[in-house]
Amino acid sequence: MRVTTVAGIFLVYCLAKNRVTSPPEMETISAEDVGIGVDLFPPLSPLAFSLYDSFLSSHCSSCFSPTPPPHSLYCSAACSLLIDDSPAVFPPDLSPLLSTSDIRAALRLLNSISSSSSASASLPHRLGGLLTNHHRLMADSSFSIAIQRAAVFISAALRSDRGNTVLEEAALCAVLTNAVEVQDGTGVALGVAVYDSRFSWINHSCSPNACYRFLISPPHTTATTSTTSSFQKTLPRITANTDKEHYSSITSTYEGTVRYGPKVIVRSIKRIKSGEEITVSYIDLLQPTGLRQSDLWSKYRFICNCGRCAASPPAYVDSILEGVVALGHEITTVGHHEDGAATVGKMTNHIKEAIDDFLSDDIDPATCCEKIEGVLHHGILDSSLRLHPSHHVALHAYITLASAYRIRSIDSETDFGRAFEMSRTSAAYSLFLACVSHRLVSADLSFAISAANFWTRAGESLLELACKFLMESSREYDDVKCSKCLMLVENHDSHREDIRDQILKCAVTESGSSQVTWSFLTRGCPYLQKFKSSIDFTFTGTNCKREEESSVDQRVSVLLLSFHCLLYADLLTDLCYGQKSHSVS
Repeated sequence: MRVTTVAGIFLVYCLAKNRVTSPPEMETISAEDVGIGVDLFPPLSPLAFSLYDSFLSSHCSSCFSPTPPPHSLYCSAACSLLIDDSPAVFPPDLSPLLSTSDIRAALRLLNSISSSSSASASLPHRLGGLLTNHHRLMADSSFSIAIQRAAVFISAALRSDRGNTVLEEAALCAVLTNAVEVQDGTGVALGVAVYDSRFSWINHSCSPNACYRFLISPPHTTATTSTTSSFQKTLPRITANTDKEHYSSITSTYEGTVRYGPKVIVRSIKRIKSGEEITVSYIDLLQPTGLRQSDLWSKYRFICNCGRCAASPPAYVDSILEGVVALGHEITTVGHHEDGAATVGKMTNHIKEAIDDFLSDDIDPATCCEKIEGVLHHGILDSSLRLHPSHHVALHAYITLASAYRIRSIDSETDFGRAFEMSRTSAAYSLFLACVSHRLVSADLSFAISAANFWTRAGESLLELACKFLMESSREYDDVKCSKCLMLVENHDSHREDIRDQILKCAVTESGSSQVTWSFLTRGCPYLQKFKSSIDFTFTGTNCKREEESSVDQRVSVLLLSFHCLLYADLLTDLCYGQKSHSVS
């Protein structure tokens, strides 16, 4: 089912979780060469959708836009006229595998296809052109019981007199198989939506060449209309291949699709050749192969055979996502260390338990930091093994530590020195996570989606820290800027790669101020002090000693670093979503 991220309380880190499953004989193919950062479809309206229960009182049930106070079910009278069922229906809590939003979406799916004469022609395996996975889901008792009970509820709500609930079961299965989690521009998951075959036939890859974003705005606004019409002039030709031999255009089908609800846009994040299949990811890519395969099987009942999963030896990104570091007297080695699997398992379990307790409020932020940093810094059971900085559990640890230290900073508002110290450590972990993600992006652009969020958060954390500096200073900092990067950014003829390389060079790879700033940020954090810089995270085993700048220079360095992080986040955000980061201004 739907995945909850470890950083759910700080949603800027959330990743979109696609729940689409396409049958092996269905795929979506590019009919021409497509460059990086190109929108592949016009904004697609959903067949069905539903807000999560927690947003029914704050967001429009028709378009998912926030409703102005006093809050109501719809943002406008126009939106209220578009809905053909009651979003306030609260089905019973039947199973943790089937949410009430899934049931409401299934109701709307039945309504959206009820006028089609072929709606039930191939039930229960197909519904409105979508795969339902009915036979697989109903063969699993953990799903089938909840689906049967929910189907009875839907049948009663629709006042159906057919004598069976096969159609309702198929609608529920279609939602479970094809629905995606809809997120707003800040990463907050608002609800679920089901789209037609143009989107649902896009298959999964653990190294995808495309991603998607959502357009949330009232359907009657001029902005939505102009956005949709502008796409028609620049879209590449995309085709659907349903039998491996016949190619048919899908850019002009489904003209009857509803024009309300959160729209989805698919965008290339790699170069796509003519005849190449378009793929997106259904799961969190920041996992090693074994966990990804387990995740895909438990949710979608298929085994992925993409290039990343089939690579032997494992792809570079997978080797570091589960790598460990063995500390010696003079050197360190990085690898899987099969003989220490039990020790690594205990380390990861200890960190996961601390994270879970923190997210459930079972432990306070200070205790969470102590437990997680203890394992990262000292390992466990006197072992010489440590998690590699890019280990997938370490990544989640950095996310949680950045969040926990930020909470501790807020809780220490009455003690400025303490609040500043906590804010500085939070920024250090955010920056470290961003730089680790850079190594992954350099190996595979598929990680650009995650990296965009990480670099944005790093820039915001550093800017927040700089603002705390300014609270004690009368100096104006309007003149702090980087002429090299600004010149490239403002030059429309500059290549994205040139801008990216210059920003990274200025931000984290040049000697001097960047290492001095890293020393300042990691003061009082023994784990991060073991790394030479934010970009060079070789585990040395000893604390790196460096000279520090004056207080004034530190303020300037932090400001410049936040500026560069946000600029880089802007590049990644534009690549993945075709829009500027909201933080750059």
